Amino acid sequence: MSSRVAAVILAAGAGSRFSGPDHKLRAEIDGVSVLARSVNAARAVDFDEVFVVVGDDDFADILPEVGVTVVPSPRWADGQAHSLQAAVAAARAKSYDAIIVAPGDQPLVGALTWAALRDAEGTPFAVATYAGVQRPPTRLAASIWDDLPTDGDRGARAVMAPTPELVTEVPSAGNPTDVDTVEALEEVRQLYADRLAVTDLLGRTPMGPYEVVVRNVDGEPVVLKNYPVLANGRPMPTLYWLCGERESMLIGRLEAMKGVRRAEADLGLDVINASHDRYCAERDAILDASGFEPEHRPSGGVGGTRNGVKCLHAHYGYWLAGGDDPVGQWVHEHLHEVDSPHWPSSV
Repeated sequence: MSSRVAAVILAAGAGSRFSGPDHKLRAEIDGVSVLARSVNAARAVDFDEVFVVVGDDDFADILPEVGVTVVPSPRWADGQAHSLQAAVAAARAKSYDAIIVAPGDQPLVGALTWAALRDAEGTPFAVATYAGVQRPPTRLAASIWDDLPTDGDRGARAVMAPTPELVTEVPSAGNPTDVDTVEALEEVRQLYADRLAVTDLLGRTPMGPYEVVVRNVDGEPVVLKNYPVLANGRPMPTLYWLCGERESMLIGRLEAMKGVRRAEADLGLDVINASHDRYCAERDAILDASGFEPEHRPSGGVGGTRNGVKCLHAHYGYWLAGGDDPVGQWVHEHLHEVDSPHWPSSV
């Protein structure tokens, strides 16, 4: 018999750091409130119930009319622990086996993260990780509810931190940025716009954490920097991913003109393979710094290879991002063969 699990969105805080005209959870991202986006991600998963814990504002006008259960937290002003305890009491009353808890101001976490945590039953705690860093949502089994804080501005981390052996880390492709300030809201809006653009450019939703490191003059993504492990635990060897539509098209033309063979002949394998070693070292350093040790580490250099040139796109993306890549430099110097000699001055 599968566990009965409820999602919990904490929406009872005052949001005092946010200086906008309304409560931060009412702020909109592409026409939808921060709170509604957070709630909708949980509602998209097959949970037994979705609780929304509220305080002074019940947010009735922005919450879905169906699919959520509003839980009042009378002592919300006394700290997060009281809101968490309100959620635990609601879950106990309905005999749930676990709850998955997240603040209402993380609108970009995504349904895939909620779904992965729902299925993480091996330990009392499970927490999402983003590029190796633990952030909510957090899965809390009923067996540890009695140990959760009962007062102050503390949450589950107070119990998790001393017992890492009881915690399962769940890699996530979402983004945990929370809307604490007006500046953070603008950052989240940009991240949301980037995600739409990247999804369109790739033709699919990104499968792991990334950041946009190169843009064109219109602010559109050109190069992504990927975390070395995907959300499903598989290695991601391509640290720098060229996603710009025009750039990819032109380099495809250069490859069709035997660009790969020409680059190898002009530069030599020793020079090329040295760039693979630098690429691999940079990727490994990112993984080591995150503290997360996957079952399988990515291998290979630029484009997933250690010898010669596999893909001019990957080398050019690395070079555009500032990497010491002679092949990327070679591509830059030969793009005049397929386009204007001044290209890519727009990057």
